[in-house]
Amino acid sequence: MTLWVIFAGLTAAAMVAVLWPFLRSDKQKLEVAAYDTAVFKDQLEEITSEKERGVISKTEADAARTEVSRRLLLAARTNASRSGSSTGTRGGKLPALALVCTFLCVPVSSAVLYLVYGSPSLKDKPLAERLQQDSSTKKIDELMAQVEDRLREHPEDGRGWEVIAPVYLRQQRYNEAADAFGKALKLLGETPQRLLDYGNALVLSNDGIVTEPARLALQKSTSSGKTFVRAQFWLTVAKEQDGRYSEAAQAWRELLKQGGADAPWREAVQQRLAAVEQRAGMASGEKPAVAPAKIPDAAMVKGPSQEDVTAARGMSSTDRSAMIAEMVAGLAERLKSDGGNVEEWKRLVRSYTVLGKKQEAVKALENARGVFTEDPQSLALLNELAKSLGL
Repeated sequence: MTLWVIFAGLTAAAMVAVLWPFLRSDKQKLEVAAYDTAVFKDQLEEITSEKERGVISKTEADAARTEVSRRLLLAARTNASRSGSSTGTRGGKLPALALVCTFLCVPVSSAVLYLVYGSPSLKDKPLAERLQQDSSTKKIDELMAQVEDRLREHPEDGRGWEVIAPVYLRQQRYNEAADAFGKALKLLGETPQRLLDYGNALVLSNDGIVTEPARLALQKSTSSGKTFVRAQFWLTVAKEQDGRYSEAAQAWRELLKQGGADAPWREAVQQRLAAVEQRAGMASGEKPAVAPAKIPDAAMVKGPSQEDVTAARGMSSTDRSAMIAEMVAGLAERLKSDGGNVEEWKRLVRSYTVLGKKQEAVKALENARGVFTEDPQSLALLNELAKSLGL
């Protein structure tokens, strides 16, 4: 209501400013005519005074008086004419009629047009919907900047952090996503979904390494009885990283039972199961069930020795991440120089994907296609891999 009162006041002020000259014009003309009449009367008195003092002769005085009297009569007639027109029926009503029409027609017509073509009953749009609106109306970067500015001023806005965190995640800004999910978790309280999102962002921000805070968050997300495939996936990866290969293999098998044949994550789990079964066999001294060249491991280039596993357990998350990255980089360098087979290229692409390095995965996929340009079967395998990974 206050806003409408302000609009009405502004409209009235604008109308008065526009019509004021029309309302003042006749009055100003009357004032000018009255002033001229007074001046001419003063001139007549001055002529008489100068004649009596002998400054001018009688002939000059009569001539001057005649001229001034003529002007005085003309001014008097003009004054009477203007006065009559200003008080006449038509002339007096026109400004008032214009004022009434302006004050009534402009606001009323504006209000009617707004009610017909506007949207006065449109509900407020929540922040989440504004972030998801079409980029043609407002670019996502502009919305992100606005939300970030608001969160800098109001860091206690837990809902704002919860809204912006998934956007960071889609933009692969994993550190910022983990921070935003963490703040939302702290301000809004723990729920299975918030714990899952926080744990997932922590893993991605650490290049696929399941740190202890991530492990705790993921375990809490599943403790409520809800089944989150993503949580089970990362918790099983954590078992691999700890060298508990037999437990990891069993967990991968249980996960495969939960999804159908068309599950988008099924192939990745099958590949990790094959790799972890080989590692479990090597650690126990058994013969590997699958040849090493055919194992598309999504995390490492080759299986570490038992000494490497023992050493990795004592490493910090940063050191373990660096070790994995070094192994993947070694595979990439070898394939770049030697070419390799299609399974090794698929392994490299998957490794980059698991580590959250989508750009490197896309580049590796392009390089692999360049190597197998004349091999339709290998190209078909690469295209299938790209489709399953969303590249």
